[in-house]
Amino acid sequence: MRRSLVLLVAAGALVAGCSGTKNGTATSEPSYTTGAGSPSASSGSSGSAPKVSNPLKTSSIESDACAALSAAKRAELGLGEGERGTTSAGTGCSLFAADERLNQIDISPVLANKNGLSDVYDTKANNEYFEPTEVGGYPAVYAASLDHRKNGKCGLFVGVTDQLSVNILVQYDRGPGASDPCPVALKVGEAMIQTLKEG
Repeated sequence: MRRSLVLLVAAGALVAGCSGTKNGTATSEPSYTTGAGSPSASSGSSGSAPKVSNPLKTSSIESDACAALSAAKRAELGLGEGERGTTSAGTGCSLFAADERLNQIDISPVLANKNGLSDVYDTKANNEYFEPTEVGGYPAVYAASLDHRKNGKCGLFVGVTDQLSVNILVQYDRGPGASDPCPVALKVGEAMIQTLKEG
């Protein structure tokens, strides 16, 4: 029940368009804004994120976020087949650990933002953690408005083109990932990059 409530809160934030402010809600959603006239609308980005030197073909994940991981990669990671969903920010896919349904990974191409990772960089002041990194040679950042990493939640954005980032949100309740979820997000991101390259 608690998991469903967290997901509803997260989905509601995406549907409404995140304001980028901390409002005290218990969600690990990364902070970013969407929609025309917002700081991250296509005309307002500063282009502050590192450029994507080798853009990936993303049509498959834009129409079906579950295509982000091949069946082989899901099996390698111990994940079952994904469950598709849609919000105003784009398509989404929820994946569950094959041996523990309380361990969940959500993959969401952030279609509502048109400046890729730069839209995330432009709202970094609103995040409790913001840690640039690379995933499979692509620019990325661990970020969320509230820091729940000690509680099994980690948000990761990966820039797959200069116009599109993909949000990977890990929510693990059991096992090693519950105390250290960001390496799980990294592995999923690397598997996604490989899947898209093979695309």
